[in-house]
Amino acid sequence: MRGLTARIVICATLALAFMLPVGVSIWMSYRVALAEQRLRTGILASQLLHRAHTLSDQIAGARRALLRRADRDPCSAGNIGLMRSLAIGASYLQDVGYVEGGKLRCSSYGNLGDGYELGPADYQSSRGAWIHKAVKLPFSESRKFFVITEGDIGYSSLVMPELILDISEASRDAAIALVAVSTRQVIMQRDGIDLAGMPPLIREHGDVTWRHDGAMGAVKFSATHDYAAVVVSSVSAFNAAWRKAAIWLVPFGTLLGATLVMLAMLRIRQRNGLLWQLDRALRAHELSLAYMPIVELRSGKWVGAEALMRWQRDGEWIPPDRFIPLAERHRRIRKLTGRMLDLLVADAQALPPEVAAALYLSINLSAEDLADAAIAQRVHAAREACGVDGILVEATEGVLLQADRVVHNIDRLRELGMRVAIDDFGTGYSSLSYLGSLDVDCIKIDKSFVSAIGTQSVRGHVVSHIIDMARDVGLAVIAEGVETQAQAEYLAARGVQYAQGWLFGKAMPMREFVARLQADRAYHACQM
Repeated sequence: MRGLTARIVICATLALAFMLPVGVSIWMSYRVALAEQRLRTGILASQLLHRAHTLSDQIAGARRALLRRADRDPCSAGNIGLMRSLAIGASYLQDVGYVEGGKLRCSSYGNLGDGYELGPADYQSSRGAWIHKAVKLPFSESRKFFVITEGDIGYSSLVMPELILDISEASRDAAIALVAVSTRQVIMQRDGIDLAGMPPLIREHGDVTWRHDGAMGAVKFSATHDYAAVVVSSVSAFNAAWRKAAIWLVPFGTLLGATLVMLAMLRIRQRNGLLWQLDRALRAHELSLAYMPIVELRSGKWVGAEALMRWQRDGEWIPPDRFIPLAERHRRIRKLTGRMLDLLVADAQALPPEVAAALYLSINLSAEDLADAAIAQRVHAAREACGVDGILVEATEGVLLQADRVVHNIDRLRELGMRVAIDDFGTGYSSLSYLGSLDVDCIKIDKSFVSAIGTQSVRGHVVSHIIDMARDVGLAVIAEGVETQAQAEYLAARGVQYAQGWLFGKAMPMREFVARLQADRAYHACQM
């Protein structure tokens, strides 16, 4: 019995001797993490407040500009033109419009006829503006707009909350909001803010930081407007910072840290199994290209083809919308693009010289690709090796949010003889305001708009506005997803030059593409 008691005491003493310094170091790492999160949330709140001030200034500027016009009809051609120029010149305004009777009657996209019902307003601001927090509009039904309607004049400013709230990659795990100080009304938010856990928003207290239920929060007050920026760091972010500090401060945590790393690696591998297989596919040359014909609507002749990446794994085709976003998230997109260019050059050798001299090939590049300093030269080298008439570079949606990073490479591509298009125009972040920041040759109308042609959907009427807008700024238009003759005839009548879709041919291997060309000989040079 005594021997057993002694062993228990020894074990307890050794455990206490081990846990005491570990406990002290854990407490120190907790304090370090607390200070880091307090600094981080304060910086994010300041950045959000700066964006909110910029947006307020743009809204005020749009109001002044519209009030200066003498047009009695708010939806006159002149007023719509002014709305369009205001949207182009603003960094955060997605659209400018006019609301009457609870309906959006017109905007920078054009006159909406009977108007689009906005529904009841969520609240009225302290300065008398009516606020709709989440409105779906016909020209971008996949997004919800924040609409501010001037109570006295009806002019409205439309904003995507994401443009204000998505501050940076560092803010992804934080809840973010703009809150009215006088009423504690949430103006816009991401991931939800627990107002019950916040201290009172009293301006005299100055900027505030607090901790509630394991999360760190910060409030920054506007000196000129009735709102404050609120950022709440997530519990997981705080715990991650705590673990990071503990790894350096706990000398006896090596074994625990190694175990956590091993478990994390197993979890990541399990969660990202497709990523591991994509890496293998890049090494094993499992990727290929298929070519979707692009036709001239007026003549029906082929003028080019879009190169689309395909992946076959063990007899199963992996959809591009699964592996391409995965490659973008995990920094594999440049490897994927490099493989695409290699395949393009190899496939192009099958093109007869007279066909290669007439047609062009279209390739898709991501924002990460276009931020690469060497991309223009790589695409130019591929074009020379292909021997085709030209290359059309399609810039994906993310490029529009990073114009300052990619504008130099876009200009360089065009200097080297490549054409540049904005893909899927009319969806997501595509807007008038971005056409002024990038020098491109054409836009591609998203297939969701084309499929609505001839239907009662409001999206069907937006197509004509997009076409008119492209014509106004001198851009060519390619319509995607054309599946019926009626759609093709409508687009041709509206002046759309080019189209692609199942009506003209599905994506096919280069060998089949060449066979079709040689059999029909229905192609000629593109005049884009």
